[in-house]
Amino acid sequence: MEENNILNFIGIIVIITFVVWVFIVSKTIYFYLFTIKNWRKTEARIIDCKVEWFRSKTDSDTEGWKEIIKYNYIVNSTEYENNCITKNIGILTPFKHFAKKYNFTENQKIEISYDPENPNNSIIDTKLNPLTVIIPIIFYAVTYLCFFSNNVV
Repeated sequence: MEENNILNFIGIIVIITFVVWVFIVSKTIYFYLFTIKNWRKTEARIIDCKVEWFRSKTDSDTEGWKEIIKYNYIVNSTEYENNCITKNIGILTPFKHFAKKYNFTENQKIEISYDPENPNNSIIDTKLNPLTVIIPIIFYAVTYLCFFSNNVV
C-alpha cells in the first residue's frame, strides 16, 4: 500500500514537471518561430567573454560552468548593454571547456537581434536548438519507462 502511495506521489511530481516543461518549451518555441521575426538586427561589440563558475542563489545544488558574454549596441542614439545569449534551455556543465560555445573576443563586432519596442531586450542566438525539445522528451520517456511501464500507477 505504501509503495503505491510513493509511486502516486512520484507520478504527480512527474506530471507537474511535465506541465511546467511544456509551458517553458512552448514559450521558447513561440519566441523563435514568431517573436524573433519581428525583431531587428544591429551590430554589437563584445565587451567581455569568459567562462565562469555559476552557483544559483536560490538552489544550492545548481552549479556549474557557464559562458558569460557581455555586449553593447546602439539603437536610436542610445547605447544598451546586455548579456543574453539565447532563449534555448541551457545546461550547466561540470567541465569548464564544455561550457564555451562561442569563439568571441573582446571588441569583436557581432550581429544581434533586438526588440524594436524595447531595445533593451536583445539576443545573440536567433535559432531554436532542437536539444531544447529533445532532451526533456528523452527524460520524460525514460521516467515513464522506469516508473509507469509496469502499470503500477
